[in-house]
Amino acid sequence: MITIGDQKRDVIVVIMALLWAFVLYAAWSGAVNKNSGLILCGFFASALIVGAFYLLGAVTNEKMPVSVLVYPVIFNVVCWVIAFVMAYQTRGQKLDFILGMHPGMFGAIVFFWIGSMVAAAVGLLVWFDKHILPPDKWAEFENEVTQQEKLH
Repeated sequence: MITIGDQKRDVIVVIMALLWAFVLYAAWSGAVNKNSGLILCGFFASALIVGAFYLLGAVTNEKMPVSVLVYPVIFNVVCWVIAFVMAYQTRGQKLDFILGMHPGMFGAIVFFWIGSMVAAAVGLLVWFDKHILPPDKWAEFENEVTQQEKLH
């Protein structure tokens, strides 16, 4: 188990804010100076921001299993990086289509959209009962609600 208390959470939030500032800088400066490497680094920073959001959302009672860190958190970041690289490296090129789509669009659809959806959906399916809301906690909650209903 990884422990992410208030201080670590605050550090992660500050890092996310700094990454957002870098994304804005990379987009603006990269476009003005035609620096494609800087723009691509901005895309990578965006993937890290999403990973940090997943990380913060995966913490329950200040704890997170390592298995949840690997999937869906790191899996989703990798999907975003692949999508951004495919889209950015194939921009403006005439290439053979993949399933009727330009390779950049294919990467965006498969890795960015479907990859994120699979990471979230399967992550909840696999980990929800075990780490987020175990059956005994749910039964405890139902009992509390039943007790409240009897009072009213």
